[in-house]
Amino acid sequence: MLLAEKMADFICGTSLDTIKPLVREKARDFFIDCLGCMLAGSPEPAVDIACNYVQTMGGNPVSSIIGRGIKSSPYHAALVNGVSAHVLDYDDVSSSMTGHPSVVVLPAVLAVGEEAGIDGAKALEAYIIGVEVACAVSRGLNPSHYSNGWHTTSTLGIFGAAAAAAKIIGLSREHVVCALGIAASESSGLKINFGTMTKSFHAGRAAAKGLMAALLAARGFTASPRAFEGEAGFARVTTREYDLQRIADTLGNPFEFEYPGLSIKPYPSCKGTHNGIDAMLFLAREHGLEPQEVETIECGVQPVANDILIYPRPRTGLEGKFSMNFCVALALAEREVKLEHFTDSKVQEPRLKEIMEKVSMYVDPEMAREGYFRGTWDTEVRVKLKNGKTFSKKVVDAKGDPGNPLTEEELFGKYRDCARIVLSLEKTEKSVGVLKNLIGLPKLSELISLIASRN
Repeated sequence: MLLAEKMADFICGTSLDTIKPLVREKARDFFIDCLGCMLAGSPEPAVDIACNYVQTMGGNPVSSIIGRGIKSSPYHAALVNGVSAHVLDYDDVSSSMTGHPSVVVLPAVLAVGEEAGIDGAKALEAYIIGVEVACAVSRGLNPSHYSNGWHTTSTLGIFGAAAAAAKIIGLSREHVVCALGIAASESSGLKINFGTMTKSFHAGRAAAKGLMAALLAARGFTASPRAFEGEAGFARVTTREYDLQRIADTLGNPFEFEYPGLSIKPYPSCKGTHNGIDAMLFLAREHGLEPQEVETIECGVQPVANDILIYPRPRTGLEGKFSMNFCVALALAEREVKLEHFTDSKVQEPRLKEIMEKVSMYVDPEMAREGYFRGTWDTEVRVKLKNGKTFSKKVVDAKGDPGNPLTEEELFGKYRDCARIVLSLEKTEKSVGVLKNLIGLPKLSELISLIASRN
């Protein structure tokens, strides 16, 4: 049996009833977290541009663009909502994917789900299946696919969006195979665009294209069932080393939400910076460090972090999200790392630029021996003071990782902080109540109506 056929069997044969309660509970939390990130990102300039684009393109206005008070076609709503969810780089991360599954899958679920009139249980079911498909494909293609320069959120997330949309509209096994084949030809996204608006466009584009693949397949559009196999198949073309059997064997066995688990971000920056931030915050608070006392800060990282944290001297807030120098400087100077810190003006502050010049990042030889990426973003920060004293801290499980998860109070605290950027306190609290009982929600549109418009 071909891989696309095995994946189609999983997509068609999996239902919420067959998924463990633990997986459903964890998935609900990540659904909530991604929705909060989508709300917080909705006023951003990149979303202004995307909204302007889709409004000029027209289309049947049946799906809501979250936080903007407008509707568009499912395709265009998924596109903009994906940009919103990812533009702040505050959304969840999968170690299998070395990327962000929810920002591709959830926009597709919301867009096609609103049009189809589904309930909360169906939305959660499709979301779980979509995330699992994206992560399973990643297990068989990474780390080679990612190290080749592909942005896996986009290139592999698209299969999750296609799977989720296929589940919602009830595609047959044959049509799901075609949807996956179409998605394989639409996969794209380059890491060179990290630190620009195009990174978040990758998420929106993958959500929209995955949805489109399912809708085309539903109408009889065909694709090769050998989309993953062969000399001209997706795996061979995009990856040096891969294991297609591992994809098939690990689908739902166990679900990614159960193991190895996803990470929720407490800081709005690339996941590669988080262990360094935690280490610097610990050292600053534990030893009462002040910037003027510091001579040097060395950050030992894995090869994967060195590959993506490409802005030692960032010029913009977006570049700052991919700068260990800036994030560590923030942690030292501010004792916190928050949404409001990632602005062009903040990156240019003289006192932060002075600290950034003291920071260096290098690939730790011991970590490099463990491979390109070991599944956690291990980082060791060593601070040398002008008086000769040195302090160091290594962080393996950063706050928000499966080994150091947010509490439910912290999760909803983050959601509230994000939602209040565009929603009134009343709407925010109503949405919290709805999300807590997502699985019992009679109509997904009830949730969307609360969060579709500002205030």
